[in-house]
Amino acid sequence: MKISLLACGVALTFASIVQAGEMPKGNNWPQARFEQNNYQTTSTVADVAQFMAALQIKDKSLSSYRPKIGPRNTETGQPLNAWRLAATGKDPLRVYINAGIHAGEVEGKDAIQIILRELVQGKYPEIRQAIEIVTLPTYNADGADAQDPLNRRHQPNPAGGVGPRENAFGIDLNRDMMKAAAANTRWMLAMYQDFQPAAVFDLHTTNGSYHGFHITYEPAWATGGDASLQGLNRKMLTDVRATMLPRGMPTYDYGNFRYNKDKQIDGWESAFSTPNLVSNYPTLQYALGVLVETYVYRSYKERIEDNRLYVVELLRWLAANKEQVKREQAAAKARWADQWKNNDARLPLRTEMTLAETYSFDVVDPVKDANGQIIGEKSRTKMDLPAYVAFKAVDEILVPQGYLVDPAYAEKLRPILEAHGLKVLPGSARPKDQALMYFDETERNIAKDTFQGIFTAQIKGQWKEQIPEKRAGYTWTKETLDKALYVPLNQPLGRLGFYLLDPRSGDGLVYWGYLHAYYARGKGMWGEPPRQPILAVGSAAANHTAESVAGKPERVQE
Repeated sequence: MKISLLACGVALTFASIVQAGEMPKGNNWPQARFEQNNYQTTSTVADVAQFMAALQIKDKSLSSYRPKIGPRNTETGQPLNAWRLAATGKDPLRVYINAGIHAGEVEGKDAIQIILRELVQGKYPEIRQAIEIVTLPTYNADGADAQDPLNRRHQPNPAGGVGPRENAFGIDLNRDMMKAAAANTRWMLAMYQDFQPAAVFDLHTTNGSYHGFHITYEPAWATGGDASLQGLNRKMLTDVRATMLPRGMPTYDYGNFRYNKDKQIDGWESAFSTPNLVSNYPTLQYALGVLVETYVYRSYKERIEDNRLYVVELLRWLAANKEQVKREQAAAKARWADQWKNNDARLPLRTEMTLAETYSFDVVDPVKDANGQIIGEKSRTKMDLPAYVAFKAVDEILVPQGYLVDPAYAEKLRPILEAHGLKVLPGSARPKDQALMYFDETERNIAKDTFQGIFTAQIKGQWKEQIPEKRAGYTWTKETLDKALYVPLNQPLGRLGFYLLDPRSGDGLVYWGYLHAYYARGKGMWGEPPRQPILAVGSAAANHTAESVAGKPERVQE
């Protein structure tokens, strides 16, 4: 039935193209919706599908893409339409390009249509030879069709308006990579397992400072990513920056001006190093990541063109450095494996922003209309400022052999862990010669307001062999341990497993409320608490040090 419906959908798409008179003939090429109406409207989900179907007639190597697992639609039934453009050369580098995650930020969605057409036309043979692309231009498919002139009025928009930021359930899809609550996110995680991209681009529009850069960018800075791979990621972006500047496109690291206590600008700083962002998450999958932020105050047409030029230049860099990227990816995986061979696997609990360089910035004093759009400039001042646009690891610890997840949570957590690509074993497969570690909680902060609809939990403490509870209503027994989920960290994606399952993680499943039944018990719950839902295996996790600690046999709560 699913195959029949898909076939019907394709047939209807082609039929609609014929009826609309848009079937390409001879040397005619399909036009995107905004090209047809002189930038009066941005593309809908159906518009993009129609354009791509017409482009497929020109080049059979462009095909619809579906990961082998994962949803086909959003929760409201909107299709998650993606396309794959095969490379012309052997052993290509795989790149995933995401657009429209915030449906009011439309230029990436529209630019990628032009880029694919140009690639099919043969304009960038070096890219076609070296790069294979998957793209989902309308990632927030719910929002893509909910266009309204009242959305994002501070940016110059097409007359038909743009979509809302969040999906139909109010989820910001660019804060969902770790908790994977949305169907869109589970689609992307399935794409990682199926397509295994070497680089991921996420195309956005800014909301921040009046800085004058046409594009701001950010590499994948997630806590715990391989430092050398992240270094190559940053080099790619600074190389492209140097290429674009003489072509009249100033670009720089994403961020905002920093102000001192006297409200004077004293620096430029970035914002995020959490893997819940689409552009940060790739580093935990050994891929390069790029956040692309088009300057919100430029015209709709200019923003599309800025996106097109910048993404093409990123692809050119990847094509020219294909072998180096592959070598660095392989080396990063080998470094993680070597840490385990040496019994010295370490990861930081957090990162801190650090000085990267001093750079010359334009500080714009804008003239704005009633909607907040810039209609002029009072002045533009050059300032050399310290740029805090890099992150350093803090609180590095030796990690445990793995984690045991209470079997009571197995049905809830196994799908998420496996969606991320982690190997999940039965608890009986845990190393029996290693001590069981219980989390000794020293501080708990449950948010007083919701984030993504969740009262998040920030937990501090250490793993210890002593059972911290005076008494629990349910105990860990040998039978319970055997039925638990065991997630070993000595696996290629062990870094990701650590940040999903360690209670101290600032972006893990504890933080996102998946274990609130234990970590967010209120005053009205006066009975004995349940057993700890996560145990660590291996006493190397006991202290905030990098010194090895000899393992001891496991013990269970009596």
